[in-house]
Formats: sequence, C-alpha cells, structure tokens
Amino acid sequence: MTPRKYSMDKRRAAVEETRRRIVEATLALHSQKGIFDTSWKDIAERADVSVATVYKHFPSLDELVPACGALIMAITAPPSPEDAPRIFGDARALEERLRRLISEIFDFYERGEPYMEVGAKERQLPAVQEWEAGMRDTREGLAREALRPVEPEESTVRSVGALLDFPVFKSFRRHDVPREEAEEIVNQMLLCWLEGP
Repeated sequence: MTPRKYSMDKRRAAVEETRRRIVEATLALHSQKGIFDTSWKDIAERADVSVATVYKHFPSLDELVPACGALIMAITAPPSPEDAPRIFGDARALEERLRRLISEIFDFYERGEPYMEVGAKERQLPAVQEWEAGMRDTREGLAREALRPVEPEESTVRSVGALLDFPVFKSFRRHDVPREEAEEIVNQMLLCWLEGP
C-alpha cells in the first residue's frame, strides 16, 4: 500500500513541476513578446516540454493567462486595502498618508514592471480585464483609506486612483525622473489639488 501512495505522490509532484515550468516559461515570453505573439511552440521550447504537453495542461489562453496572473500576484505581492493599517499606521496628516500611499503603489510597480505592460489587443482578454479591474479596485481602496481624514467623495477617490495608475509610473521612468522625485511630484500635485487654494 505504501509504495503506491509514494508513486502517486511522485507522479503528482512531476505534474505540478511540469505545470510550473510551463507557467514560468509563458510569463517570461509574455513579458518579452506579448500574449498574442507567444505561440504554444515558443512556450514548449522554453519549458522544455512538447507542444502537446502545453495543450494538455492549458488548452487555451482562458486557462493559461489566469495561471500567469496568479504567478504574477505571487511574485509581485500587490498591496490591498486590507494592508491599510500597516501602510498608514499612525499617520494623521494628509501629506504623510499620501506619501505612504504613493510609495506603496510605486514599490509594487517596481516589482511588477516586467509583467504589467499590456497592449490594446491583450486588454480584450477576460483575464486581463479582470486583473486590471482588480488593480483599479486596489488603488481606489488604498486611496480611500489614505484620504480618510478629508472624507473624500467617490469621484475624488477614482481620480486619485487614476493618477496612481501604472502608465503614470512608466511615464516618469521613460522621462528618466528619479523615483524619489517622481513620488514627491505626485504627492505635491495631489496635495495642491486636494487642499485647494
């Protein structure tokens, strides 16, 4: 009886290892080439398996993209609104709360940068739309917590979330603005807008 259990456990571990290699290879290729420019053959070669093995584990993008999304989440550890007590702690001043919010979001973008570029065509995939909606909810949830002292309207929360979207971070990078300077610019911009004249 014991040898059979050992054999089953060994087989299950081998299947999981193959699946892991396929997902890691896919994620690397998607980061380099994009989702639609990555073929099953590319994935098979990178994962050192047959094309049939890739199809056996992931018959379509509908199964493969969410698996990659789960790996991205594990690698990047995005913040969530439940992290608000850790992020904001005892900070009362709006300026400090915004500074912590921006730093947390930018930390996440640095970890996730290789995986977060998405083309217009790829945005049509349900898994990508779900990912982006989740990230929007996260930004807005954290913005709501950061702005709690000023009791913001929902339109303000949405606007702060939009100003903290990944393309803003990328734009600073493309223009060679150092991260600390970018964070301070965003912080001052938000403060000027929120506190008004």
